[in-house]
Amino acid sequence: QSKRSWISQDCLVTGCLVWQCTVLLEKHLLQSRHCKRSDLLVDLPDGTVQGVETVTEKYTYYSYRGIPFAKPPLGNLRFQAPVPNEPWAGILDATEYKSCCLSMTFSVDEPQQSEDCLYVNVYTPPRNITEKLPVMLSIYGGAFGTGCAAATVSDPHPLVAEDVIVVSFNYRVGLYGFLSTNDSVILGNAGLKDQLLAMKWTQKNIEFFGGDPDKVTIFGASAGGISVGMHVANKKSTGLFRAAICQSGCALTRLSSTSQLDPKKAAYDIARSINPLISQSSEEIRDFLQSVPADVLTNAYNANPQTGPIIEVDDENAYITEPQFHSIESGNFNQVPLMIGTTAAELLTFYGLLWAELIAIALSFDLNEESLIPFSLNPLPGTNLTKVAGLIKQAYSDNESFVLNLGPFIEFASDTDFVRSSLKHAELQSNYTPVYFYQFSYSGPVGQFHVIVDGAGKTGHGEDEMYLLDVPLFQLTTEEEFLTRRRMARLWTNFAKTLNPTPDETDPLLNVTWPQVSGSNIPYLDIDATLLVKPGKKVKEMAMWNEVFYKYGQKPFLGF
Repeated sequence: QSKRSWISQDCLVTGCLVWQCTVLLEKHLLQSRHCKRSDLLVDLPDGTVQGVETVTEKYTYYSYRGIPFAKPPLGNLRFQAPVPNEPWAGILDATEYKSCCLSMTFSVDEPQQSEDCLYVNVYTPPRNITEKLPVMLSIYGGAFGTGCAAATVSDPHPLVAEDVIVVSFNYRVGLYGFLSTNDSVILGNAGLKDQLLAMKWTQKNIEFFGGDPDKVTIFGASAGGISVGMHVANKKSTGLFRAAICQSGCALTRLSSTSQLDPKKAAYDIARSINPLISQSSEEIRDFLQSVPADVLTNAYNANPQTGPIIEVDDENAYITEPQFHSIESGNFNQVPLMIGTTAAELLTFYGLLWAELIAIALSFDLNEESLIPFSLNPLPGTNLTKVAGLIKQAYSDNESFVLNLGPFIEFASDTDFVRSSLKHAELQSNYTPVYFYQFSYSGPVGQFHVIVDGAGKTGHGEDEMYLLDVPLFQLTTEEEFLTRRRMARLWTNFAKTLNPTPDETDPLLNVTWPQVSGSNIPYLDIDATLLVKPGKKVKEMAMWNEVFYKYGQKPFLGF
């Protein structure tokens, strides 16, 4: 049998009619029964949906899968902002996941991929709901180039078990979600606009599943965390959520893609790689790329994947028209409570067990120290770049070689890609709202798939998600791992319920009080085998980065 095979069967359940069920053989042969019940019908403004009950060894929950929130973005809707879905007649079968959005990569462990992918999933606790429950709306990561909302990729039942409703949805990624001609022909950021429409769908529909539209918390990791941060920073998302959780990514995290600086060229290059005779007319590029078969277009993109969120031209249909840093610094953002954090050594994940590659990258920074200067700094004219690079190297390794000090190199690289932007976002937003900062440091068996470097933390990018959610490819095995999962689920859902991750000092599961950030004073909760509050995080390094940006950089900063 393959690792993920489905077997159709009929089940007779006491007290009910015959249910149509399927059995999912998960990793380690853990069985889950998925049963379609006649009482799991929900009437929505657009029509009725049929849900399914999932029974696992430890949890039972209801799910409603593959509900359309937008028209399929095909033909002349390719690359454009999503259009709300039309109502349907009869009962919509919401018992199976729909396709993931086309991405840079295709994994046999993901459901089928398609352009027709704008669907939402809703997960609820298995009870008659007498009061409306808080809602947690999940935005997946994947560097804006891949990702999927199906529970076969990451299952949210650890959160649902804490008595919240979880909503997940697909959004377009890669060039389908972020291609732009840098004008009104293809504005760009269609993937972020998919997210915005899914959030509006949640506001309109979640009460029919027993959720409270006034208690929505958006959360996500990596590109999902960046997306959450963008919605916090953007007034076009006002009123769609009351709290936010950014995991290893935020509004100030900037992806180093050249297409962000010249999106028109990136679109033209992709079109020209398919048709060398294409002109530089935005209309011709759009019309041609909308007519190209998806497999041809995806292959062309994969050969030169250069798309990501951009600052759009000023247009009434644009979503991002200015750098996010200014919005957070000035207070011109959605002032909701924020939980934000990173793992202990983000960059470990990207090297796996490739020691040679890690050493080669460290050596490249030793040989070209000016490459230490961040993409988002935009140095002032006449800046002595050698001096700036020296300040950075001094803060991490006392100007010693990174090759001979891989621990400091991992710290630098992790800070550069994820940590310093998260710390700065926390500092700036704490001037206006409650902010809680964490570091995920727990290193259990499920996360031991990368190098361990002396002098650096042991948990890489994305390892916190393996505990917060049930990821079938990374099954927990020890009691300590499951305890870490229960603690994380409690912290995250406490925040969604009360806007405070540790509202009850007597809770024996947590036994900690998590303090808020106060400006540049950033105490944080270290999530390890135990929960421990620690004092200011990376004080020396952040003092250096503040000097570098504010003394040598030009505002508006593209990130931090």
